[in-house]
Amino acid sequence: MRPTRRALRSIHKGWWFVVGGVVTAVIGAAASIYVPKWLDPPDERPIAINVVSNPATVPAWGNDVFSFVMPAGARPATPPPIDCASVVDWAHANGGVDQDATRVRLVVQGVSDKGVLIEGMRARTIRHSARPAPGGISLTCGGGQGTVTPRQVAMDLDKDHPSAEYAVKVDGRLPLFGVTLQRGETEVFELTATTKGTVEWVIELNLVVGGEPQSVEVTNHGRAFRTTGFIGPRGYRVEAGTEHWVECAGTPPACGTTPVSPVELRYS
Repeated sequence: MRPTRRALRSIHKGWWFVVGGVVTAVIGAAASIYVPKWLDPPDERPIAINVVSNPATVPAWGNDVFSFVMPAGARPATPPPIDCASVVDWAHANGGVDQDATRVRLVVQGVSDKGVLIEGMRARTIRHSARPAPGGISLTCGGGQGTVTPRQVAMDLDKDHPSAEYAVKVDGRLPLFGVTLQRGETEVFELTATTKGTVEWVIELNLVVGGEPQSVEVTNHGRAFRTTGFIGPRGYRVEAGTEHWVECAGTPPACGTTPVSPVELRYS
């Protein structure tokens, strides 16, 4: 059962978004992972899905840097925190859009007695623009504390019908994409979607259940995922291993060393 369109109409209307890049994913078997009962959304689908949209909580992305474009003239009610996982949640809650890349972990568990073949993964674009929508300052955190990622899967969103493929060749060729889950079996997809424009999008999984094709839409807990390639003239960053913000400017950004209090960040 697909989620209603009504849930997607609640997306922040100050941004509207583009697909114009490449999606990559990493997949790892995880038969012992516990899948919580809160799913996205809870329904009668043949698979249970847990969406982790805070990449700073995923060890595989611990070496990555996470950046967010805040709305121009933003006036958040509270100052940003310091630890990266909290920064990610704070930025999203205050209208921030993932800069350059959106990273999503999907924990997928089979719940059908017939078994489920996941034969494809794609991004469905809701709104798009070839040029990134303008925004405000950027906030950046993370880097320098991760682990090696599992094998990658790539999706070229510039194709007419983008679909996922394994990025690493086996015996000189790319194996066909496909994962079969019996009841209780679990698979982890660690997906990275990039763009040079601005994108509002959702994930679609193409399934075969009992010989019948099905399509399951995956959202960011009822909302679309949002990604932008916008680069502003300045921003702020918490460097890995530090506990303070510093101001950054230029392209590529160069950051200073003088600590900036969270209450002193300027959003315009």
